[in-house]
Amino acid sequence: MSTTVTSTTLLQGLRQEGNDQAWREFCARYGPVLMAFARRAGFQEHDAQDVIQETLVVFLERFRAGDYDRKRGRLRAWLQGIAFNKVCEAQRRPAQREVQVADAAGTTRFLDRIPDDHELTDLFEQEWERAQLSACLQLARAHVDPQTFQAFRLYALEDWPADRVAANLGITRDAVYVHKSRVLRHLRELQRDMEEIS
Repeated sequence: MSTTVTSTTLLQGLRQEGNDQAWREFCARYGPVLMAFARRAGFQEHDAQDVIQETLVVFLERFRAGDYDRKRGRLRAWLQGIAFNKVCEAQRRPAQREVQVADAAGTTRFLDRIPDDHELTDLFEQEWERAQLSACLQLARAHVDPQTFQAFRLYALEDWPADRVAANLGITRDAVYVHKSRVLRHLRELQRDMEEIS
């Protein structure tokens, strides 16, 4: 995943025909969101990949055509709507229905395992937030010195005690807190930028 493309730049790049970098970045950030969404909707890996590809193609075509209007809602809700429609279309296909009916290995039928609309919306939101955080962490890592990010990672993400982080990195305990604050401040700035495509 690129660590230098901000959300604003990403959206501008997506509007440009032939901007492969922006397209790859978008797919890298949000493909996992769509995969989790499709898998939770009951699709196996191969069928989930098909749903993702169809969703992304429709998204890009409609986005470039100017169909997305930020004043009418958030981009993630718009992307989720496209994904939801593609999931429903795929579930209506005869081959997919045959797989679903044939899936009787457990005591719970396939259709009983498909989450309702509310559960899918919650899942999509969770996966979207995870993707946003991952992108912010990648960007933050590229913009702070390695020791600062390492101190943050060990203390905030790995949950090491401050004394252990300090001893491991050869810095003071106070420096651990300073490094953590510096990265958190940067993450908050990046999250504000990410709201551009939320």
